[in-house]
Amino acid sequence: MTDAVIMCNLRPNQLEHHAALRAAHRLGLKVLLITDQKADVPPSLLAEQIRVPTYDLDQLVAAGRELAGRHHVTGVVTWSDRDVLGTAELARALGLPGLDPQAAPAFRNKYLMRAALAALPEYLPRHARVTSPAELEAAAAYVGTPAVLKPTGAAGSIGIFEIHEAADLRPAFDQLVAYTRPEVHPIFAASTGELILEEFLTGSEHSVEGYVHQGRVTLAGITDKTTLAPFHTETRHVFPTALPAAASEAVSRMAEAVVRELGLTDGVFHLECKWDGERARIVEVAARIGGDHITSHLVPLATGASFYENTLRVATGNAPLPATAPPLAAGVQKFLAPHAGTFERLDGLGEATAVPGLEHLVVDTRPGTAVRVPPEHYMEYALGAAIVRAGTPAEVTAALDTLRSVIVPVVAR
Repeated sequence: MTDAVIMCNLRPNQLEHHAALRAAHRLGLKVLLITDQKADVPPSLLAEQIRVPTYDLDQLVAAGRELAGRHHVTGVVTWSDRDVLGTAELARALGLPGLDPQAAPAFRNKYLMRAALAALPEYLPRHARVTSPAELEAAAAYVGTPAVLKPTGAAGSIGIFEIHEAADLRPAFDQLVAYTRPEVHPIFAASTGELILEEFLTGSEHSVEGYVHQGRVTLAGITDKTTLAPFHTETRHVFPTALPAAASEAVSRMAEAVVRELGLTDGVFHLECKWDGERARIVEVAARIGGDHITSHLVPLATGASFYENTLRVATGNAPLPATAPPLAAGVQKFLAPHAGTFERLDGLGEATAVPGLEHLVVDTRPGTAVRVPPEHYMEYALGAAIVRAGTPAEVTAALDTLRSVIVPVVAR
């Protein structure tokens, strides 16, 4: 009987989720999909799919048991934060490698994560949990300014507010409490109205991508990130990092220590941090692949090793394979709506095809779609992206600068 892997939902865009399906195909794994909305994918890459509300862990586990009754399931994997808890429970129920369900909540709640890292205070910013105006006042007195107020249970840079003075606190609190409700997004069902205030970390932003197999941590590399103030929307990623060797080593040491302390023994991780020139400090850690094409495209383009294949290898109880190709560099530039309105097109796509190193141009939003921007909405205004590959991070950065100048989003007010 052919081995099969259960995937809990897919990435939100075709370029990323097709990469996951093709990775399974190359490894000879049948794909069994549990999803809350029908996936439109080539039938040859999908053996079976079951639709259930995957935020309901009982229904998700029941669907997984049903699939395991018909197929030889050897692994369970999620590609996003929303199913970290569910895949942990399902892997345990089926006796497969995966994140311990008792460790899983710390990967989905920023306050619990910091509590679990209390033994590593050198990597933590000052922080405090906030669920009421009284707690907000006490947190502000402890944390000080500048600070950041954000939901404990969000994902994808949703709902990050910079706090520069006392007058910024209550408006940000009111907006976030209104936003972090399950009727707005089901991801907030377990953390409704729960926020965290923490000191504003200075320095460059990075993520660390890696695997853990039977407790052994393997780093795929460090990604340099560019974000847009004031809501810290991620706009660009370049892999591998341009940090000096000493800084890279410090970030890597922190990543390994944090992942071990949080109890991840089998799985993958995407750790976000800042480097201020002297030390690295944690922003958050996710027990899933890095999105925005980082692990689907940038890592394999730069290293020759498929992060998605290694994700599936670890999920099925096998060690990840090392990179074998001479290192290159790769990057992605996202194109954001400049304001709310109706998306019409991305101008400059023709000129963009002449940029050296261009690998992919992606339009993620259909023309005619209404888009909103922060703080009203955080997930709609990323309209497309461009991916490039070159010999060095500096060459990648130059190509992304050119693409940013020639591709112009057109949004009618």
